[in-house]
This record gives sequence, C-alpha cells and structure tokens, in this order.
Amino acid sequence: MKTLINSFINLLILLFSIAILLFLFSATWIFIPLTSDDPVEKMIEIPYGYNSTHIRKLLEEEGIIRPHNYLFPIVTRLTKIDSRLQSGEYKFSSSQNLLQIIEQLVQGKVMRYRITIPEGFQAKQIARLLADRKIVDYDEFIKLVQEDNQYKEGYLFPDTYEFPKYFGAENVLKFMMKNFEDTVLPHIPREQSFPAGLSWNQVIILASIIEKEAQGSEDKPKIASVFYNRLSEGMLLQSCATIQYLLDKPQERLTQQDLAIESPFNTYLNPGLPPEPICNPGLESILAAVYPAEEDYFYFVLGKEGKHIFTRTYQEHLDNKP
Repeated sequence: MKTLINSFINLLILLFSIAILLFLFSATWIFIPLTSDDPVEKMIEIPYGYNSTHIRKLLEEEGIIRPHNYLFPIVTRLTKIDSRLQSGEYKFSSSQNLLQIIEQLVQGKVMRYRITIPEGFQAKQIARLLADRKIVDYDEFIKLVQEDNQYKEGYLFPDTYEFPKYFGAENVLKFMMKNFEDTVLPHIPREQSFPAGLSWNQVIILASIIEKEAQGSEDKPKIASVFYNRLSEGMLLQSCATIQYLLDKPQERLTQQDLAIESPFNTYLNPGLPPEPICNPGLESILAAVYPAEEDYFYFVLGKEGKHIFTRTYQEHLDNKP
C-alpha cells in the first residue's frame, strides 16, 4: 500500500513538473518576444481573408515571431478571435510578444498615412492624390462623387487627414463630408440668410469660385463683394476661374476661344452662378461667401505685383490691367 502511495505521489510530481515545463514553454512562446536587443521592425501587409495560420506563416517568414509558432492559431481559436483578425498594413517588431501582436491585429491598429488635401482641389485631384497612396480606387471615388448625391464636389473639405491603405473611396468621402459639417457649420447659424437670396448650395458654388480667384485671405471678402455686386446688377460674373475649370490644364492667359467655350460653367456667356462648385473651398472662402465685405467694387484684376486691384468702373479696370 505504501509503495502504491509513493508511486502515485511520484506520478503527481512528474505531472506537476511537466505542467511547469509546459507553462514555461508556453511563456517563452507567448509572453517572451523573439528578440529584445536590436529588434527587427517591419511594415507587413496582412492580405484580406488571411486567417491565423496564414498570418503565423507570414510573420515567421518576416522574422517577427519564432519559427513553427503553432500557439498563434491555437490562442486565437481558443479565444474565438480568429475571425476578428483584421487585414491591412501593420508595423510589427520582433520585440513584441505574441499576445501584443494578436491584440494589434484584433484592434486593427494599422499604419496611417498623413495626407494634406489643399484648398481648391477638385474631386479628381483628391482622387488622384489618394489613389497614388493606395488609399482609394480612383475610378470608384470619381464615380461616387458624380453619381451619388450624398458625396458632392464642394463639400469634400480640404484638410490634413490620416488614412490607412485601402481605406476605400466611400469611407474617405464620408470622413471628408463629416469634417465639412464639423468645421463649417458651427460658424454659420442655422437661421442664417445669405446675401442676394442665395441658397446654401449656391453659397458653396460662389465660395469655390472665390477660392480659385483669390491670391490671399485678405482678398476673399472683397472678391465676394464684387460677385454679389455684379449679381445684384444682373451683370455677368466673368470669372476666369470658371473658364480654367473647363480646360484640360490651367492656362497663364485665357484666349478669346477659351472665353467662348459653350458650357453652363462659362460665366462669360451665362448669367448667374455655375450649376455646381468648381472645386472644394476652405473655411475662409466659405465665410467670405457668407459674410462679404461691404464694398462698391465691380471689377478686380491681378496687378504686376501679384496683388488684386479692385475698381468700380470698367475704365479703371482696363487702366489697371498689366
């Protein structure tokens, strides 16, 4: 009997020792990173549809986790998070342990790229900038702006954004439209009435023209006043910016042929505002369209020193042309 008890105790000791060894082994593979000194850092893209087994092999090949680390898929499946591992571009380090890497994948802490959308960019320019960084598909972006009424030229607010790769055209557009609402609308009361009885969309159209015409912030309210004065007198706006919008590339000087282009955007031929914004204006241009300067100017021209000269009569305007 005593011998049987001793054998049982020895078995328990053996099993406990094995359990300790298994725990230490697991700790090495789960809690201790591959390297702590001179860690390797890599940008690694996890393709869409990869499960934990695919990810394990990829991280092994890139030298981020230990070879044959089968605990990676075991942990994710036992904790039922295998389906929550997110694709995208990540920055991993061999100084991260297995749990830290899994947490990063579950939370989708992907690399984000800082991109500045300049004021006055058109949708096609924004699409090209983002497509070159692999954030959106160019054609999808343009199609949504042209065909989906909720994503409009003029409301894609110019700002500095941080987007991950493959974020998608619709996600980017929603983000930019939300930024427009958050940035612009607090400056304009809901009961605000606009000069000349313009609608909200017409204000944005005018702001887009101001954005393209102005050389600096101080000019914008004055330019707005010129256009409002011309609208009130039934004069053509005659904005060169609306002609440039119709050309394949900007021209230093417009020709008579350019001014004769048949288009509803040609403000040399058509009274009033164009049917849509010609670019995406910044906050200053929008505020200038809402709160124009109180001036009696009807003309402006870019002088030799690169500053706009504002005049009341056509003869004064001609005299100031360079």
